[in-house]
Amino acid sequence: MALSSIAGQRRAVGFLKRVLEKETVPHAFLFSGMAGSGKLAAALEFARALNCLSPRDHDACGSCGSCHKLEEGLHPDVVHVKSDGASIKVEQIRELVKRFRFRPFEGKFRVVIIHDAHKMMELAANAILKILEEPPEANIFILLTLESQMLLPTIVSRCCQVRFQPLDDRIVAQWLVSQKGLLAPSAEAIARLAEGSLEKAGWFCGQDQTEGWKKVVERLESLATLSILDLFPMVSDWAKGRETVERDLEFIKLWVRDLILYRVAGARSPAEGTAGNGPALTFELHGKTREAAGSVPAEHLFILYQRVELAMQGLKVNANLQMCLEGLCLAIKDLLYGKGHWNSFSKRGQAL
Repeated sequence: MALSSIAGQRRAVGFLKRVLEKETVPHAFLFSGMAGSGKLAAALEFARALNCLSPRDHDACGSCGSCHKLEEGLHPDVVHVKSDGASIKVEQIRELVKRFRFRPFEGKFRVVIIHDAHKMMELAANAILKILEEPPEANIFILLTLESQMLLPTIVSRCCQVRFQPLDDRIVAQWLVSQKGLLAPSAEAIARLAEGSLEKAGWFCGQDQTEGWKKVVERLESLATLSILDLFPMVSDWAKGRETVERDLEFIKLWVRDLILYRVAGARSPAEGTAGNGPALTFELHGKTREAAGSVPAEHLFILYQRVELAMQGLKVNANLQMCLEGLCLAIKDLLYGKGHWNSFSKRGQAL
C-alpha cells in the first residue's frame, strides 16, 4: 500500500504528496474528519513515505526494509499515543517527551501519531502545546481528530490542517465486498447506512446491527396505527438499553432523511435499483409511510429531522432516555402521520 492508494481522499492525498516534494516538512499536522474516513491509514502511509529508503514519485516504495517494518507495526520511529481509558493523560505526554532526548533510531524522522487528539485532558493538551511551540528536531506530529474545533485553538494554529471527507458510497461498498466478503446488494445497503465511514460500515456488517435497523424501521412504521395507550409500553421496552437506543437514533435520523429525499428530491427505493431519477433511499418505504412521505408538507419533515437532532443532543447530556423517545415518537405521529392517527384508545381500551 502507498499514500496514493488511499481511496476517496484525492484532495488530502494530493496535498500530502506536494508536501513530500518539498525539502522542508511542517513539524505538525492535524488530520480531521469522521471516524473511518482514512485519517489513520493516511497518517501511516505518510510516515512510511517520509522514512522510505527508496521513494518513488514522492511516495513509499513498499518494498524496502523501512516500509516492511512499518507495515508490520515494528518501525521504532513511528510512535502511537492512544487514550488510556477515556482520555489521554499528561503522564503519557511526559513519557513521550523522554524519547525526544534521542534522535530517530533508523529513519529520517520520528513520526508521532496522536489518536483521538480531542481526548487529551487539559494538562496533556497544554503539554502538547508546549512541544509544538518548540518542536524537537526530526520529529513530525500527526494529530487525528473528528473536528478541529474540539481542540485548543492554540494547538490548531500550530498545525498544518488536512481535512478528510466522508467516503463515497461506492468506495464503501467496494470495501465491504473485498474486505468483508459481502454480496453487492448487501454491501450497497450497508454503504448507505455508513454515511461515508468504513468504521461504521464494518460495524453494520454484524447480523445484530442489520436486524437492529430493520426492527427500528418496523417500529417507526407501526406508529401510523399504534394507539397512544400502546405507544407508551412500546417506548418503555425500547428504552431499556441506552447503548442500543443511541444507535437507533442514528437509524431514525437516516430514516427521516429518506423521507425528506423522497418528498423533495424524488429519491427512489433500494428495490427500484437504477430505475427512476434522483438519489437512492437507505430504507424501503412501505404503505402508509410512503403515502405520508409523499403528501405531508416538506416543512414537517424538516422539523422532524430537527427533533431527532435534539433528541440525540439530549442523550449526550444525559437527558431522560424514555422521555426523549416518547417525545420523538409522538412528533412522528403528529408531523408525519397527522393528528388523525393519534388513536387515543386501542380497540381493547374502547371496549372497557
